[in-house]
Amino acid sequence: MRTRRSILGQLGSLALVGGAAFLLRDQILWRRPEPQFARGEGSSGWLDFAGRRGPAVTVDATVNGRPVRALVDSGAQYSVIDAAFAAQLGLPGAFAAPMIAYGVGGKPQLGRGVSLDVAVGGLAVPALRAAVLDLGPISGGLGLSVPFVLGQDLLSEVVADIDFPGRRVRFVQPEAYEAPAGAFAVPARRKGRALLAQVRVEGAPLEPVLDTGASSALVLAHDVAEEAGLLSGREVRPARSMVLGGVASGRMVTVSTLAFGGEVLRDVPVHIYQRQPMPGFPSGLLGVGALRRFRAVLDHGRGQLQLVRNSA
Repeated sequence: MRTRRSILGQLGSLALVGGAAFLLRDQILWRRPEPQFARGEGSSGWLDFAGRRGPAVTVDATVNGRPVRALVDSGAQYSVIDAAFAAQLGLPGAFAAPMIAYGVGGKPQLGRGVSLDVAVGGLAVPALRAAVLDLGPISGGLGLSVPFVLGQDLLSEVVADIDFPGRRVRFVQPEAYEAPAGAFAVPARRKGRALLAQVRVEGAPLEPVLDTGASSALVLAHDVAEEAGLLSGREVRPARSMVLGGVASGRMVTVSTLAFGGEVLRDVPVHIYQRQPMPGFPSGLLGVGALRRFRAVLDHGRGQLQLVRNSA
């Protein structure tokens, strides 16, 4: 029998919930989340990553009073609840018409919307609208064990302060946020709900979506990688990744340099996927592999990104 460790090794390094909730019915009227902070402090307080190891930004939360592990995923357009977990909660019917969702490298799914009462530390989000989708192995014991995803809808209303070296995160009311000592701005901008970061791959400028749900440093669409000259004259290897609803096959190359945040990463594996032919689908993802040496402050609402270098 294959162990969990061996299965994850065969799947590769991606946990691509990031980019999972690209919903084609983006024109539906989703009520904006209304975050509430306990005792008026303007912060959830620091929350330790729920996972014992690994870079995934997971936290302990409650959904409708039920304890659950949640993934903080800056690549997902909306918050998502796994269909099996939603059934366990006995959630009522959808508040909106069905929607089509695509994951990066995954197959399309027909989803629906529900309303949830969510709490994370000192942060409460009553009546949070979320998409009900099959998260596949990501929600189960072979993946991250996260049946709930906090996406760009909530991140657009708070500042997410993620201390990767310290393995902790907090959510701050934008008006109450103060930059930590040593913070410096990184070129970034908001596009839709996503936060795009500027990077250079072997000198080529790119703007991938900042995606805390992707564990690799960089993931690129095939056409982007080809235009940047990353598929010529180098070994192209097969790769498999956990994605929305299952496991996807793709390819992987190694690039000599990835420049981001004033640092240069060398000999970086880059996963390649086929982009879906639809407006707004990401051309690339900048994942936790590029962020893990920083304390990263994500302000989706204002389209800003700040980093603090690890002093250790």
